[in-house]
Amino acid sequence: MKFKKIPPDYITVILDRLFRLKPAYERYERVFSDIINKFLIKESKEEINQTDLNLEEKINLAVQIFNSSLNSNVQDDFLQNYIKSEEDRLYNKNSISEIYLNAQLNYHAALELIKKNENLKDNLKFLIKLIGLKQNPRAIRAKYSLRYPIEKILLCEGATEEILLEELCKICGYDFKKEGVYVLGAGGKNQVARKYYSMIEEIKIPIFILLDSDAIQTQELILPKLRAQDKIYIIKSGEFEDILPKNLIINALNCRYESCYKCFEEDFHKDTKTTKELYEIFKQKGFGDYKKADFAKTIKEYILKNPPSKEDLTEEIKIISQKISSL
Repeated sequence: MKFKKIPPDYITVILDRLFRLKPAYERYERVFSDIINKFLIKESKEEINQTDLNLEEKINLAVQIFNSSLNSNVQDDFLQNYIKSEEDRLYNKNSISEIYLNAQLNYHAALELIKKNENLKDNLKFLIKLIGLKQNPRAIRAKYSLRYPIEKILLCEGATEEILLEELCKICGYDFKKEGVYVLGAGGKNQVARKYYSMIEEIKIPIFILLDSDAIQTQELILPKLRAQDKIYIIKSGEFEDILPKNLIINALNCRYESCYKCFEEDFHKDTKTTKELYEIFKQKGFGDYKKADFAKTIKEYILKNPPSKEDLTEEIKIISQKISSL
């Protein structure tokens, strides 16, 4: 059977997909199918298809293609054992996952091949540090701010929280990357309960759920299934945007849109939702259309360049940070 070598750049893609926050059977099924589809050379229409292979044959073929693409035969049981122990810590037992995790992929050689890449994601940076240092994984995470190994999941409604919560909690003294917090946006309040139901079928580690004040129905759907190790918090001030300090919003917008009209405190009214105000401000000041994700990125960029103090944040941000840290 003939196959092409997997180029180093794509080895990086494969490794990233293998070490995402998903059960092994999901990660490996996608990756192994992808390897066979992209790199197996079919010389005729009658050549073997993936549907003709049983699971063991599929794994063996994908492993052969992957390992043959590397520059080294060095194996390391340390990493293989760590990956298995992490699967057991993070996920409920699954027989198909166990089969995939026994695949003899040469993780060590693959990570050695890509370790000089400066644009690696945190999951791969962590594994490279781990095989190099062979120290306590949590100590490596804390020292190098690498998020992995993951300790808890923060499930929120959408992009604004997903983009900003980490930076805001860091100002409060709680660093998600050092503490192993993984932020996951559900894509809207109506998706949070469905996402939570799905996650608790597979994931063991604690989940913190953050909801806007209008998501009472979502809370009611979640509460009967809420596990003892999980927490749910409803924002008392309204939406997530309502807990952002107005001075932070004003300064960030004026910095981002300095060539346009400025906005001021008078543009915000006490009893009006911040998102409603922002729609009007963007329209009136010539900032373009108000889009939540773009707005959140503007705030984040400003925070990174001009970090506020903890005292500048609202009390509810501090409360949320404390509750996440105590989970």
